[in-house]
Amino acid sequence: MEPILGVNIPGGTRLDALDAALSRIANDGWQAAELNLSSCPLILGGRLQQPVVREMKRVMDGYALQYTAHVGYGLDLRTQQNAELHRQVMRASLEACAALGIDRLNFHYEEHAKDYRAEQQFLERMREACALGKTLGVMVNLENIEVEDVRYALDAVEALTPDGCGMTLDLGHLWISANYYGYDYLPAVRQCAPYVRHVHVNDNFGVFEPMRLENQHLYDTLDKGYRFAFSRGDIHIPPLWGNAPLREAFSILRGAGYSGIWLCEYYSHLFAPLNSDIRHQVLKCLTE
Repeated sequence: MEPILGVNIPGGTRLDALDAALSRIANDGWQAAELNLSSCPLILGGRLQQPVVREMKRVMDGYALQYTAHVGYGLDLRTQQNAELHRQVMRASLEACAALGIDRLNFHYEEHAKDYRAEQQFLERMREACALGKTLGVMVNLENIEVEDVRYALDAVEALTPDGCGMTLDLGHLWISANYYGYDYLPAVRQCAPYVRHVHVNDNFGVFEPMRLENQHLYDTLDKGYRFAFSRGDIHIPPLWGNAPLREAFSILRGAGYSGIWLCEYYSHLFAPLNSDIRHQVLKCLTE
């Protein structure tokens, strides 16, 4: 079976621009699209907004695309401040997916908490997410992130597997993490492979950016062109444009039986005239 390739819906896509974004994705030949739940005002004050859901579903149903989703910015299931509001946003995120016909939702692992209680709270919240996901028909996946050793994320996935949690393996995040924390990339891919239910494919140059942990608000304001030119951290450039060993990772995952969506999570709006060619090159790499 030919691999299913998808791309992320550009971040910040307004409600009135969703149709045009999906039209471009479909016309470029992608078969799936991933939505960051922060892109549209789906959740306000922890509550799902039904008028927004209805409008988004009307637009999304017009395209023969498979849809996946990523939790919105700022969700922190370890936090002790406003913990109940974060819990409400988590639940509303799963409800949004179910209402929109999205069958899987990605949560970031983020940084392992030094406070044992915070880490246990994170695991309990993820178990709650898995239980609600089962009820709503939405798979919950935990994604490795570049600011932490992947082995912490993998330990969490293993602990949550009985609850129905799988792994979203982000190959770009893994490349930065492996270089920074000093472990081997390809053996890590093999170790994760049995748990992988979703894959994020993007590239970078393996450079860790300490500002991501030290001052994320300032990090988020850095100019994209500057970050690209100087390979500052998790730059999410198109697959095969950096130096991550993606071909070898593809081979390992396919050899392990992975047959899900290969979601190319890069700043696709910045490469818009080239996206069809980028998709073709990734497909060629996956099938050669």
